[in-house]
Amino acid sequence: MDNLSKQMCLFMAIFVVLSGLPALAEQQVIDALGRSVTLTAYPRRVVSLAPSITEILASLGVESSVVGADSFSLSSWYMDIGERLKSRGVVEVGGYWWSTISVEKILELNPDLILADRGAHRQLLEAFEAYNLTVVYLGSARSINDVYNDIYTVGLIFNKTGEAENLIRSIESTLQSGKELLKGYEGVKVLIVIDFWQGIWVAGKATFIDDLLARLGLVNAAVTIGWSVVGIEAITEWNPDIVIVACPYASQEAVEQSGLPQLGKPLVLLNTTEVDVLMRPGPLLAYAPQVIYHALVQGLANRTTTTPRTPQQAPLVTSAPLELYVAAPLVALVSGVIGYYVGLRKKR
Repeated sequence: MDNLSKQMCLFMAIFVVLSGLPALAEQQVIDALGRSVTLTAYPRRVVSLAPSITEILASLGVESSVVGADSFSLSSWYMDIGERLKSRGVVEVGGYWWSTISVEKILELNPDLILADRGAHRQLLEAFEAYNLTVVYLGSARSINDVYNDIYTVGLIFNKTGEAENLIRSIESTLQSGKELLKGYEGVKVLIVIDFWQGIWVAGKATFIDDLLARLGLVNAAVTIGWSVVGIEAITEWNPDIVIVACPYASQEAVEQSGLPQLGKPLVLLNTTEVDVLMRPGPLLAYAPQVIYHALVQGLANRTTTTPRTPQQAPLVTSAPLELYVAAPLVALVSGVIGYYVGLRKKR
């Protein structure tokens, strides 16, 4: 290297230090759509379009890079993310689904990276590419390992792979403990209902919920593939031991009209916080065993009773607030990930 080259390298090094810019680290990232995305620097202006993604960012200690987010992220209770984002003036760019996202607002923020969900935002890819915006899609989430892959991918993007690995280990440890917690319910057939729009939406096979239930020693009653809408006849045939409704806006009327109470099976409605925990494929999965455990305790409290229920006697239970029982798992989680959660915590 000649003297001029050495001087240029020294100049660039000084410039990087003084400007506070992250060092260049060009890398290729394969996202959930199978796209190869080239990143030439660690992102400093990020738009997150899903609460689970924002929660991963916060857990890895890179939340400060977020300049725009969906409305659910801005109301996330996990680690008090919502309030912290709002206090920094992070801009709301829309709701969760692609049709509610404002590309114009995203353009105004001049982001160097958009993190989007494959299922919710794929339709925006053409627009992002038309405006030469860099986007990485996450959220394949057909299994717990897919969730781990998303966490690691975010860690890779931000040079936080060590933190990502620790977070993954912490979640995995909690799930293993959860299997022990749920040992008394091993083999119970659980149906997770997620919506009542034009039918009964259930979490079927090849979803992270299906994998979660299997890891906890439970059986997913749904036999359909993916997130699917079914009729009450199919559910009757599946014959679940318990139905857990994980729909934050499910009214008693909607549940009644669905026909689920007429199954004569225990029916537990999760509260909003519990729905967040169960349905967001990110750090909140660490709390999922507790949510499911308490739903089973409530719904199957009398499961040893041999007296057959009539449809009218089927219990309809509104789950207790998460705060009543979250303390223990919270301590475990914080202990496991204290390296990144220092000064934070408290999602779904």
